[in-house]
Amino acid sequence: MWSKILPILLSIVLVCLPFSVYAGEAEPDDSLINDGKVTVLSQGAKAPFTGILFDIPAATKLKLDKEFAQKEFELRLDLEKKLLTTEHNLKLGIVQANLDSLKTKHDALMKIKSEEIDRLQEIIKDNPNDWNQVWFIGGIVGGCLLSLGVYYAAVEISK
Repeated sequence: MWSKILPILLSIVLVCLPFSVYAGEAEPDDSLINDGKVTVLSQGAKAPFTGILFDIPAATKLKLDKEFAQKEFELRLDLEKKLLTTEHNLKLGIVQANLDSLKTKHDALMKIKSEEIDRLQEIIKDNPNDWNQVWFIGGIVGGCLLSLGVYYAAVEISK
């Protein structure tokens, strides 16, 4: 039963209560006093110093404009920092990708070269290029032919 009555009762109280918000109608706070002379005057009262008189909404606007400008500066600075960081990370990523690509290409080429060297070494082991016997036999045959040529030349000269 309370679960039905309580929401109705709260709704009636909220509708019937007068809510008033007076933005800028309060007295200026102490932060304005720190920046210069500020005094609150009633209408018709004499000012205790020479200067410019601001009403409460104008003084509040000046204070809020100063705070807004500071916040705007901080937000713009943060945005620029994030933009530069993002741009730097993008360029760094591109350079890293290029480096990785070159490393992969280098490793692939080195693997191909190593395999080719191994293949050629196996061919050399299977077919040794030992020409020592050919040179020995060629030397004997060449020597014999040279001796026969000298003998033939000597016989021809003596005739």
